[in-house]
Amino acid sequence: MARSLPRPFPGLPAAALCCTLLLPLLTACHGTQSSESLLADAQQYRQKGEARAAIIQLKNLLQKEPDNKAARLLLGSIYIDTGEALSAEKELRKAKSLGLASQQVMPLLGKAWLMLGQFDKVLAEIPDDAAQPASVLALRGDALLALGRQDEARAVYARLLEAHPDQLEALLGLARLAALQQQVPAAELLLAQALKGAPANLDALRLQGDLLRLQGKNGAARLAYMHILKIKPDNTQAHIDLANLDILENRYLEAAAQLATARKTAPNSLGLLQTQALLDFREGKHKAALQGLQLVLKAAPDHMPSILLAGAVQLALGSPPQAESYLRRFLAVYPRHLYAVKMMASIELMRNKTDAAIDLLQPMLAAFPEDVELLSLAGEAHLRARQYDKATAYFEQASILAPDTAKLHAALGISRLGQGENGRAISELERASMLDKSTPQAGTMLVMTLLRNKQNDKALASVKMMEQQQKGTNPLLLNLKGGVYLALHDLPAARASFEQALGMDPVYLPALNNLAQIDLVEKKPEQARQRFERALAKAPKNADLCAALAKLAASQGKTDEARRWLERAHRDNPDAVAPALLLSNFYLKTGAPDKALELARTLQTGHPGDADALALRAQVEYSAGLAPAALDSYIKLASIQTTSAPLQMRIASLHMALGDHHNALQAVKRAQALDPALLEARVVEVAMLLTLNRQREALAVARQVQEQQPKLAAGYKLEGDVLMEQKLPQQAVKLYQHAFGISPIGPLQVQLYRALQASGQEREADARMAAWLKEHPEDLPTRTYLAGTRLAAKQYRAAIEQFQYVVAKDAGNVVALNDLAWAYQQEKDPRALATAEQALKLAPENAAVLDTLGWIALEQGDVKRATTLLRKAAGLAPASPEVQYHLGAALAKSGDKGGARKQLEQLLAANKDFPQRAAAQALLTQL
Repeated sequence: MARSLPRPFPGLPAAALCCTLLLPLLTACHGTQSSESLLADAQQYRQKGEARAAIIQLKNLLQKEPDNKAARLLLGSIYIDTGEALSAEKELRKAKSLGLASQQVMPLLGKAWLMLGQFDKVLAEIPDDAAQPASVLALRGDALLALGRQDEARAVYARLLEAHPDQLEALLGLARLAALQQQVPAAELLLAQALKGAPANLDALRLQGDLLRLQGKNGAARLAYMHILKIKPDNTQAHIDLANLDILENRYLEAAAQLATARKTAPNSLGLLQTQALLDFREGKHKAALQGLQLVLKAAPDHMPSILLAGAVQLALGSPPQAESYLRRFLAVYPRHLYAVKMMASIELMRNKTDAAIDLLQPMLAAFPEDVELLSLAGEAHLRARQYDKATAYFEQASILAPDTAKLHAALGISRLGQGENGRAISELERASMLDKSTPQAGTMLVMTLLRNKQNDKALASVKMMEQQQKGTNPLLLNLKGGVYLALHDLPAARASFEQALGMDPVYLPALNNLAQIDLVEKKPEQARQRFERALAKAPKNADLCAALAKLAASQGKTDEARRWLERAHRDNPDAVAPALLLSNFYLKTGAPDKALELARTLQTGHPGDADALALRAQVEYSAGLAPAALDSYIKLASIQTTSAPLQMRIASLHMALGDHHNALQAVKRAQALDPALLEARVVEVAMLLTLNRQREALAVARQVQEQQPKLAAGYKLEGDVLMEQKLPQQAVKLYQHAFGISPIGPLQVQLYRALQASGQEREADARMAAWLKEHPEDLPTRTYLAGTRLAAKQYRAAIEQFQYVVAKDAGNVVALNDLAWAYQQEKDPRALATAEQALKLAPENAAVLDTLGWIALEQGDVKRATTLLRKAAGLAPASPEVQYHLGAALAKSGDKGGARKQLEQLLAANKDFPQRAAAQALLTQL
């Protein structure tokens, strides 16, 4: 089923209104002269509503007298009027630094901070002091309200009204608070009281328009904003508010005209830039919208309406991680904002985090029980969680509220399928198909459902009816009909339908792929290749067609041909990420890591913000053995994909590989914070704590897992691991038995065997292992472990028996072959050499295999070959004392006493304790 996303910022004006109520921008309205004359001119221009002229006069004055306090104050005040908060703050700060009285500056400077979203600064700079002017203290209430601290805000406003019952800013603050709490009548009463005392106050008049818009009374709201312009014709904010209304009503040309008028007065207004971005977004100009928002957020990083819109834009641009980053910032301040919650829930569903989506949606459903989008999202979340009853209930509620919405009936049909109600499911899908005849989505789901239920004739009838509705113009339907004919085993009809689809669109890839599959079934790969090449001739730079040809070539073992097609796709589309990703992965899989690395780094440099490109670079660097570089790339990727727990686990594994256990542990803890249910993180945490000898902490983690997931074996197994590390095998046995009782699997059988052996219960261990392998003869990993223990105990015949069984079932098992060869050699079995040779063919660069074959050759008298093999093994495993000793012995037998002596001396100096130390010392003495 298609994802249920919120409508593309349907009511962003309403969402922006919510932020407006929270973030009162308080934008009231917008030769050789002497300084006094310039100042007087500026004041007159301001009174006439000519803000730009006033600004020019004040700038001329400040060129002559940079320290003129009155000019700085007036200029800052005008910038507040025009919504140019950044410029206002700059001028007002300068005025304050010049010694202007705080009571003159702070009311305006506080407004500038509010406009910039710097609410914490308001609280820091304006102390909660009763001696402060009431208008300044009201700014504290506004900042608290914007931060979601509603009770504290109410207390500030109430305290002001106790002292001054008609205090304007406090009345407006309480009205905004009431509106936010959906108490519109109370908000209207408070606003009426404010307007009674100040009927021409522009903040009050604007709030009047905002409340009308909040109730959906757009016509009345428009009149309210236009009334502001009658009082103050150059009021920038009124034009912006009118533009927002026009956007809400899809009157984009009118909105653009309003913004153009506002731009003449205040080209740098944050509200103007944000609303232009909203208009761009609604018109589908997503990149332009993002550029505008980046300008706003560069100037005002905490401007909440822009942060919300940036989240929506990034989601529309197909960048969920970036969208999530913005939305989490917004929701941290406004956790119950409906539109933000719906977008965040959509992202969680994209990531298959159904529990997280449900947690977000649940409290909103109580507050907005008739929001169709919210109900649809809740239905989808429960559907994905396989909670079909709940999903059906939500979809039914939504379809009652919007009975003619095809997608809801389609979703309801799918949820009924999950309940096993196939008949009702098909009915809902049929209804969805009838409601939406213009697009084939619902009908396609119906056909697929009928096919799944083996109702192939009905599926064919449905797709033919859809063809009539679409007047046979959609290649998707012809491709779908071909699929139905395949289900009916009518290959000629299927081929004809796919060919018809290509007749409409010669490069329609689904039909091409289906025809190619038929060609391959009929053993005509050359025909499939020609088919793709004909399509490519019509679209020479089509990367998908090149990729399809590469896939076809690879399936035939034509690696070079596959490479050429992928290289062509990348060459013809050098700026596209997908072809470069395919080619890099191909290089990596076909043993060309240098080419993969060069391409991956070039790709990532050209697309620095692309998560896929950065992930590929990290993967290639890791595969090339460049662990530090890979770690750096993965850390950069984590700054983009801030909510990926698996990514943090990858970072942890790289830290561990580099020996940095502290940072590895921190990465694991970040993974746990992102996904508390991620069991892998707990398992790795216990292992790392044991490595760091922090056994008490490891035990606490294991028991925490048991408490959180008592029906899983993992917690008990982890506690057993800790007890084994503490040399308490008898206690570990009980934990492993409990875990095994919950989940009887091979790895737990191995752990139980280890604990029984360590606690002196060898017979019990052997009996349990024998019983397990009798019941599960195909459990080769467990059998290989048992064989290894027999080999370590020098029970070579018993080891041989088990290894032979493994190799008979898995002839390519290098570990089993190598150990079997070693066991044969210890028993002087002539099969040793041939078995070791077989292992070498499978793993020619494996140090253990080289060492085994080399030692066997040495013992059988082939000293020259033995020396060659062991020298190579020693180079591959410089830290293995056994391999180094074997090389020393070979050198001694070859007559190279000097080389042998040097080899053995270095070995003994570097390793104080290893099993072959006595033998190495004796050999050195003989030399």
